[in-house]
Amino acid sequence: MGAYAKTAPGERLTYRPADLSRYDGERFCLRITPEDIDLERCFFVYLDETFEEDSLRRLFQTYFVAPKPDAVDEMQSWLEPWLRIDPMLPKKYALLRQMIARVNASSGKIQFHINHGPGPVNSEDTVRSHLGTSVFADGSFDDKILDLVLEFHAEDETLPELDQWARFSQISTSGATGPTSRVKRRRFVSQLVMGLVAVLTLPLMLFSCRGNNNGNGGGGFGGGML
Repeated sequence: MGAYAKTAPGERLTYRPADLSRYDGERFCLRITPEDIDLERCFFVYLDETFEEDSLRRLFQTYFVAPKPDAVDEMQSWLEPWLRIDPMLPKKYALLRQMIARVNASSGKIQFHINHGPGPVNSEDTVRSHLGTSVFADGSFDDKILDLVLEFHAEDETLPELDQWARFSQISTSGATGPTSRVKRRRFVSQLVMGLVAVLTLPLMLFSCRGNNNGNGGGGFGGGML
């Protein structure tokens, strides 16, 4: 086990579970907390499954280390649906980029740790190799997750952004619904509808079969009589 094992109320985290394949085709949650910041003050965003083949270094280089304007706009669009839960997500995104830039400018280093997993891990590792699952007891979220804790190591360099981050209000997922949970509910409703259709059509099918059988039986019996 690594250095971090943070927990959120009602959440069950599992690192690299055996049944991860049941989430195939679904987006994953990228959750980031700096150092000792608690999970209820996290930065999070949902990314397409195609990013799972990227290395941690490439993912961060593209969207956090040296993002081009279109990459920043892309990230902002991904955050938009979740501002109802945490309106500070864009600010947290900006703070992450500021801290990374400050550490890089001082020739420091940034270490990636996996919450409830190993760390520090190699930045050349793929996203997929460190995925886990996050399941909330109230059914609100049921996701694949890359649950990262970032450590910032910069000699003689303080990070005021960490103090600012610690003052953010804790977020609550109460009443919210994650995208994967919606998918699973849609599947359940679809299966339920199909089941009801089958139950309702079964008597009709049986009646039709009886009618055909009676018709065939009557013809044969009449022919025998003749």
